[in-house]
Amino acid sequence: MSRFEIVAHRGASAYEPENTLRAVRKALELGADAIEVDVRRSKDGRIMVIHDDRLERTTNGTGYVRDHDLTALRKLDAGQGERIPLLEEVLTTVAGAVPLLIEIKEPPTVAAVSEIVKEEGLEERVRIISFFDDAVRSSAQLLPVADRGLLVARMEDHAEHLGTRCVRLGANWMMPRYTILTEELVRVARALGLRVLAWTIDDPAVAARAASLGVDGIATNRPDLLRPPL
Repeated sequence: MSRFEIVAHRGASAYEPENTLRAVRKALELGADAIEVDVRRSKDGRIMVIHDDRLERTTNGTGYVRDHDLTALRKLDAGQGERIPLLEEVLTTVAGAVPLLIEIKEPPTVAAVSEIVKEEGLEERVRIISFFDDAVRSSAQLLPVADRGLLVARMEDHAEHLGTRCVRLGANWMMPRYTILTEELVRVARALGLRVLAWTIDDPAVAARAASLGVDGIATNRPDLLRPPL
């Protein structure tokens, strides 16, 4: 049986500003098995590590990320003096020590993300994940060596249909929100050869329930607290 995977959601974001190099380093320090970050494109086409499409929640800036170039974005405070990192900086910081899950927030960025990953030689150490079918499908074509995951926030269809959707898109991970996680969903995923990662769980009791259902891992903001007993 493979190790139960603890993924640091946006880095160790319970302790450091989310999606910053400090959060990534903290996740490594705390022994996370993998790290997840989000990416968006700047006005001048750089791949920035930031979750929201707007700047207000996580920085002292205003407006949409896509309306600012790299120079402007780098002047912003992303928390405790941190800057919004480039994807290249996160890849360099992690350096393949653990898998990096890269959530595609905008499907057109897949090509640029793929090029950056290839340039760093880390195709086998990243996992491209997204809520968008097009992003997962494109990553299967552009980064065939990398793992891929389909994120799912709500059940709009039968578990079997979700499983076949993952397979059709070329995903090898099904990634449901913990609130829709069921024994049936895990069973279907297993039958199709898919691995399962539930998100985002910060409650030890919820983590234990997910583990009891047979998931392969969880995403959490607190990677030091939530490894369930085997």
